[in-house]
Amino acid sequence: MNVKEFYQAANSNYNDALSIMMNDFLIERMINKFMNDNSYAAMIEMYEKKDYRNLFATAHAFKGVTGNLALTPLYEIASIITEATRNSDDVNLDNEIKQLKDAYSLVEQAYEKYAK
Repeated sequence: MNVKEFYQAANSNYNDALSIMMNDFLIERMINKFMNDNSYAAMIEMYEKKDYRNLFATAHAFKGVTGNLALTPLYEIASIITEATRNSDDVNLDNEIKQLKDAYSLVEQAYEKYAK
């Protein structure tokens, strides 16, 4: 599987990533770094602990990274979580967290095939 096929499997936009990163080498490097990062797991844990201030900060950073990587489904849900936690001390994001898990699972499955 090449980078473009990874993006197709992840329901994301390869052309947008290429316009930002300029070449496949950099895209590959950043995808590998992203998939070895713990921010996704941290977001889940922070939500479960109701640590909304740190969830906001992590979701905001996650939104930036996924936006730059053009991982569209993750970017879109991270944007929603970011805005919901921006000024809130108590929010119900059960549906959004499920969407985050589903979107991340799709990217993770694509990455497993890509990394082989």
